[in-house]
Amino acid sequence: MNLKLKTRFLRMVIMCSLLWSVNSYGQAAPGDSIKPKMLNNSINLSIGPGGILALYVPAGIFYERMFQGERFLPKLTKFVDVGVGAVGYWEGESAFVFSRYGILTGHKKYHLEATLGAVGYLNGDIVGVLPAASIGMRRQKPNSHYVFRTGVGIPEAIYVSWGVSF
Repeated sequence: MNLKLKTRFLRMVIMCSLLWSVNSYGQAAPGDSIKPKMLNNSINLSIGPGGILALYVPAGIFYERMFQGERFLPKLTKFVDVGVGAVGYWEGESAFVFSRYGILTGHKKYHLEATLGAVGYLNGDIVGVLPAASIGMRRQKPNSHYVFRTGVGIPEAIYVSWGVSF
């Protein structure tokens, strides 16, 4: 082999080695797809301040369990919540129980939250099982014990919620 061909070959080997090592190192560094874990359990107090023109004012307390993992849509956090509450409205009041399934998007401290489930009104003018749903924003840092939620939904109307995560 002549010297010019050897030099070219050596340069090609060095360039391929550099590109391969940069790619290998880039895959080892943590990226945005790695989602920090949040605490799985929380107890929340939800109040509908004013509700719909102060004609429907709900308050409730609920337990929430998060499911974080690599199964079914790993970039979303799934959760289930169950709770009890009461609502006062223009014509009277009613107690309710609810259960919902929800998802959270985002992996820092602000999350979009959406839920769907059922609410059972126990007494008063509103009695029976109706759909329950909500959409809102949640502020909860990974591994933080504080949860703040706000949004709109049924049975919570326009709500503000504070909670403790553990």
